[in-house]
Amino acid sequence: MWNLPAIFNPSNDMALAAGVREYTPPKRIQQMEDDLRMLAEVWKDGPWGWSMATKHRYEKMGIDHRLLPTDEWLAEVRRLSSREYACGYIRELLSEFRSDLLLGGEMEFCTTLPQQSESKIFKSLWSSSGRGVFTADGLSHAHLNERLNGLISAHGGYVADRFYDDKQQDCAMEFLLDERGGCEFVGYSVFAADRNGTYQHNYVESQEELIQRIDIDRELLERLVDYHKTHLCKTCYKGYVGIDMLTTADGRLHPVVEMNFRMNMGVLAIMLYERYGAHANVELTPRIEHGFQCSIANGKLNITVR
Repeated sequence: MWNLPAIFNPSNDMALAAGVREYTPPKRIQQMEDDLRMLAEVWKDGPWGWSMATKHRYEKMGIDHRLLPTDEWLAEVRRLSSREYACGYIRELLSEFRSDLLLGGEMEFCTTLPQQSESKIFKSLWSSSGRGVFTADGLSHAHLNERLNGLISAHGGYVADRFYDDKQQDCAMEFLLDERGGCEFVGYSVFAADRNGTYQHNYVESQEELIQRIDIDRELLERLVDYHKTHLCKTCYKGYVGIDMLTTADGRLHPVVEMNFRMNMGVLAIMLYERYGAHANVELTPRIEHGFQCSIANGKLNITVR
């Protein structure tokens, strides 16, 4: 789609938060990107995510500026990637569906401190893999307010949502928007994350197996896919989009926990299933004595730290 060298740059969400052309990730993240750079060979074209910093990186590689997106387009990608945008998106979705099976009505963009923090999860506007996501557990009232005031000062607000302690399954819908304005449904992905949303692994399985794991009314899922295809096409974005969801023990679905306007581990898992099939055991990046490695083990896509 981009005809550019593929780059594994998951620090891009932090670059979006910084909003600058020259962004340097923390050293640990730099090491992860270097250790796992071979993952880019899976999708072969373009970056993991777009930001002003990504464009600047390509410019330093000598890529013709005419092959790169405009600053205006990148500013729109930053807006779309904000969790504030996801709050507006789910509000419109829920007003159209009005299904008792759907959750998410408590997800909101906030510019002031909360009246109560129990049973809530708080999120910065840009982050990934659980970074910038936290609950009030273990925090004093003063420390929580300090963290939230920091988010308000830095970015104008934060997102609060109900904490689903009855969460059953993390899952996602994956899409690909092309330069002609079309939107393809790539498939479902299912993953595991801990209490604070920190990524653990994706399942590398067939779509039928993944749908069984999601275990939600299929007609509702298909209607949501059609809704997303229609509404995502209204954006200027092109590339992969992942819409994270979660299910609860009573069989209900939060349809828009996150919106990731970038490549993501769910799309990667789908691609790897097509390449290796189910129950694969494959080392995707070299073993490093002290560093990061990505592999498929017993049908699970993992990033491990040695």
